[in-house]
Amino acid sequence: MIAVDTNILVYAHREDATWHDVANARVVELAEGRAPWAIPWPCVHEFLAIATHPRIFDPPTPMPSAIAQVEA
Repeated sequence: MIAVDTNILVYAHREDATWHDVANARVVELAEGRAPWAIPWPCVHEFLAIATHPRIFDPPTPMPSAIAQVEA
């Protein structure tokens, strides 16, 4: 089982992140692959807190968009 870390989620989501291309490619590879993987619930919580925080990102991801990303 592969567990996807918060940082990978944030980098894959935020196109302005330095590691966006690499993280996004890895998440796509996992989603389309056959290996079992999951996102631990604490990482979902952390992703929402970080991606939507105005002191971390300018502009922050709007909460509805961040939730839609988790659901996707």
